[in-house]
Amino acid sequence: MKNYFTDKPKTMIKQIQNLKIYLALVLLIAVGCNKDDDQPSSVNLQNLEVSMDENPSNGETVGTIQTTEGAAINFSISSQSPSGALSIDSASGELTVANASLFDFETNPTITAIVTADNAENSVTVTITLNNTNEVTAQNLAVTIDENPTIGQVLGSIQTMGNASVFTITAQSPAGAMDIDSATGELTVADAAAFNFETNPTLTATVTIEDAQNPVTVTVTLTDVLEITAQDFTVAVDENPTDGQVLGTVQTNGNGTLDFSITSQTPTGAMAINATTGELTVIDPNLFDFETNPVITAEISVTDGVETTSSTATVNVNDVDEVSAQNTDMNIDENPSNGDVIGTLQASGSNLTYTITFQNPAGAFAINQSTGELSVADETLFDFETNPNMLATISVSNGIQMVSANAMVSLNDVNEVGEYKYGGVIFWIDPASNNSEGLVVAVSNQFYSGTWGCTGTVTGATGTAIGTGSSNTAAIVSSGCGTSGSVIEQIANLDLNGYDDWFLPSEDELTEIYTNISIVNTTTTANGGQLTYQFHWSSTEINTTAARLVNLTTGVVGGSGKDGNIYFAKPVRAWTDF
Repeated sequence: MKNYFTDKPKTMIKQIQNLKIYLALVLLIAVGCNKDDDQPSSVNLQNLEVSMDENPSNGETVGTIQTTEGAAINFSISSQSPSGALSIDSASGELTVANASLFDFETNPTITAIVTADNAENSVTVTITLNNTNEVTAQNLAVTIDENPTIGQVLGSIQTMGNASVFTITAQSPAGAMDIDSATGELTVADAAAFNFETNPTLTATVTIEDAQNPVTVTVTLTDVLEITAQDFTVAVDENPTDGQVLGTVQTNGNGTLDFSITSQTPTGAMAINATTGELTVIDPNLFDFETNPVITAEISVTDGVETTSSTATVNVNDVDEVSAQNTDMNIDENPSNGDVIGTLQASGSNLTYTITFQNPAGAFAINQSTGELSVADETLFDFETNPNMLATISVSNGIQMVSANAMVSLNDVNEVGEYKYGGVIFWIDPASNNSEGLVVAVSNQFYSGTWGCTGTVTGATGTAIGTGSSNTAAIVSSGCGTSGSVIEQIANLDLNGYDDWFLPSEDELTEIYTNISIVNTTTTANGGQLTYQFHWSSTEINTTAARLVNLTTGVVGGSGKDGNIYFAKPVRAWTDF
């Protein structure tokens, strides 16, 4: 007995499985039949060879791939040379121009491609042979010429590639300036008046050419040419001409009214020029002197208001036998010796004789009558303090003509013992310093006196020579011996006559003051100072308890206890004059 709940589902499952197998077989048979019905037959493609003119248009048809044994499906270009030249219709196999610029005979006389189709048994070659056509290209023309050419003058020719013909000027500025040969492209001057730099520095034209795609531009640049000229002027005149004397006239070529002017001259102010005629004249005769200006020149400008040219005027001055003498400045140190040469008067001429006609102070100078050399006649008069400036008037003669000139002699102030300078009276000048270094003793209306300084101390101030006073004083102060009330303390801190570098002189420095005491005292008194006599302290130490003294009345050198006795002191400082 069948169980309904167990046997029935098994039967249904089996029936469903059989149905699935049946449907799968039907589907396979159907698909197989469809494939057999849609499969196209194979075809053969034919090579394509085409000849066409270069320079086609993009999209222009080149040809169509032919087939045998049926229709091809999905044409395509698998390669081509040059790349990108062709396109193909995938359905019809029609080939067209893709890039017209590649269809140029001069660069790609032959263009090739390989074409295939999906159902083709073979690929084919497309060969396109380009025909060379008449192409014309031309270059712009640029030329530079001088202004004012002649009618018919050749300017140049348009340069072309290809068989060019029918050249035509379609526009030009200024109008009518140029002509062109229609067959050769040669450009010539048609209107010479238009080729004027002042009005038309640049001329242009546009030229078209048959068979040329683009017109060309012609540019003519003019060079400015001077249309007025002036000749250089040269003349010779004797020196010492008269004011207003005519020298000559500048020669020119040009049309219209010309204007003349001097733009520069050497020496300045020698000549003038007539602005209308170009006539040159003398305006300063003194400059026409052979000895100072044997050649006089001027640069002259000539203009017609539009153009300007220049010329050079050269005046050669002839030497005339004459006598001339120039005031001469001379300089000499004071205190020279008799016979010392001061200088020579500047004069010119031949066979000259020199004579002193006046001098101040009288008797100071002598002169060499043949050479004009001035020398010292009285050395005592050459003192800066009394005669800082001296003068001699000298006549110069060649036996026919005589002139006079002054020799002005200025004296240089030289440092001298006894002069009041540098805060005191000079009492010593270093002979090795070329009169530029020395010592002065103070001029003061008060006395400096006291003890020397501390006792019982070795200060190291043992220098005696001239030049050691400053280091002695510094040593005494640094040792602590500039005690209150001592001359060391007074002088080391002294600020007098604008100077604060005073010191106590060494033994030999005090002795040098004594040597020149007479002139030193005279200058001291003349400048309001006090005179001191007898013994004076020096900065030279004898030992721990004594120091040197110098008697400025007798010159005697002695010594005394440093802190036991009171004596005068002379402040001294060093000076330089570089």
